[in-house]
Amino acid sequence: MKDTNIPRRDFIRKVASSAAFLTAVSSIQSVYGDKLAELAGEETGDSQFNTMRKDYLLAPEITYFNHGSIGTIPKIVHEAHIEYLRLCESNPWYYMWSDPWKAVLAGTREKAAAFLGADAAEIAFTHNTTEGFNVLAIGLPLAEEDEVLFSTLNHSGASKCWFHHGESRGYRVRQFEFPIQEVPNLNRQDIIDLYSGQITGKTKVLVIPHVDNLVGVRYPVKAIAAMAREKGVQYIAVDGAQAVGMIPVNIADLGVDFYAMSPHKWLQSPKGTGMLYIRKAIQEELKPMWVTWGQQTWKGTVRIFEDYGTRNLAEVLALGNAIEFQQQLGIEKTAKRRMQLRKYFQEAVEQSSSVSWHSSKPEDLGASLFSIKTKNRDSKTVFQSMFPEHGFVFRAFTLENWNTMRISPNVFNTIEEIDRFLKLLEA
Repeated sequence: MKDTNIPRRDFIRKVASSAAFLTAVSSIQSVYGDKLAELAGEETGDSQFNTMRKDYLLAPEITYFNHGSIGTIPKIVHEAHIEYLRLCESNPWYYMWSDPWKAVLAGTREKAAAFLGADAAEIAFTHNTTEGFNVLAIGLPLAEEDEVLFSTLNHSGASKCWFHHGESRGYRVRQFEFPIQEVPNLNRQDIIDLYSGQITGKTKVLVIPHVDNLVGVRYPVKAIAAMAREKGVQYIAVDGAQAVGMIPVNIADLGVDFYAMSPHKWLQSPKGTGMLYIRKAIQEELKPMWVTWGQQTWKGTVRIFEDYGTRNLAEVLALGNAIEFQQQLGIEKTAKRRMQLRKYFQEAVEQSSSVSWHSSKPEDLGASLFSIKTKNRDSKTVFQSMFPEHGFVFRAFTLENWNTMRISPNVFNTIEEIDRFLKLLEA
C-alpha cells in the first residue's frame, strides 16, 4: 500500500526549513525592491514630489498636514508588511520563533544603524519614543541627590515617565519654563545659553528634543551636548521622534548617550515600531525595563532591552523597507523639499493680515513642523471647520496662553495645497 503521508511530510519539511523561510522573505523583499525601483525611475526633482500623493493610501478628500502626530505609510511598504504578516500566519509558531528570524532581524538592525549613523550594536527595537524614555527613567542608576532636567517644551512621552518613576525611585526631576512666546526671536546661542543657565552641579540627566513637538524648534543638539558635558552632566538623552526621517540624523556625531525614536511619524513605517539608540559604552549601566527569558541569552548585547516576549516581527521587517524607501528618495533631498514648503508657508503667513507665525525664524532652527495662529479665532474652532468641510488635517493646540495650529507637511504636500489652506483661513 502506498504511503500517502510521504508527500505531506516532505512538504512540511520543506516549509519548515530555514532555507524556505529565507527564500520567502527574500521573495517579498525582491518584489518590494522592484516596486521601489519603478518609483525611483518615474520622475525627479519637484515634479517627483508633486506627484507622490498617488504612492500613499490617503483618502482623496484629505489634505494631510499632520505628520508630526502620525505619519502616512507608502503603499509599497504597506504591501510588504502585509506579505510578511501573511508569511507569519502560514505557520505562526515556526515563523515567529524560529532561528531564521535572527538573520532577517539583524539585517533590519543594520539598515537602521546605517541610516542613523550608529552601530547596529547600539540600536534596540522598541515600540515608540515613550517606551524608550520609560526604559531610561526606570533603568538609569540615579540616586536621591541626582537631578533629571528638561524644559516645558519636552513632549509628555519624554517627561511624564521621569516624574512617575522619580517619585518611587527617589531621584529629583526639575522642569524649567521654556520662553515659548519668544521662540520667533530666539537664535541658536540663545537656546544653548538657556540650557546652560539651568544646569547645576546636581544635574545628572539632561533631556532635550531634537525637534520639539509644539513649535518645531530644531535644537542645536551637538552644541548643547558638548556644553552639558563640560558642566558635568553624565547622561544626555534626546527625543528624536520629530527628527528621524524629517532631517538628516547622525547620532554618533551628536555626542549623546540615548536617542529615542518613533519611526511611524516621518520615517513612515508601520505603527508600533520604535527605536532606541543606547551608546555602547554605557549599556551595562542601564537596566532593562522588560524581562522575560532573554537576559542570559542576550547578555552583553543591546537585545536585553528588547526582552518583551512576543512581538509583531512583521512590522519590524517593514521598518527596514520604510528606511529603504527614504534612502531611495534621499534624506538630503527630502529635507530640502520640506524646508522649501516651510519657507513658502512662512513667507505667506508673514504677509497675511489674518494669520501670524509662531515658530522659529532662523532657518538653522527651523523644521517641517511649525505653528501659526488665526487672529481672533480659537484654533480648535478653526479645525472643526477646516477638517469636516474641507478635509484639512492638522493639530490644534489651545493650551494656557497658547492658541495655535501646528502644521507638519511632508514631501508629497504641494504649494497648491498650502495656497488653498491659507485662502480658506483668510476667508
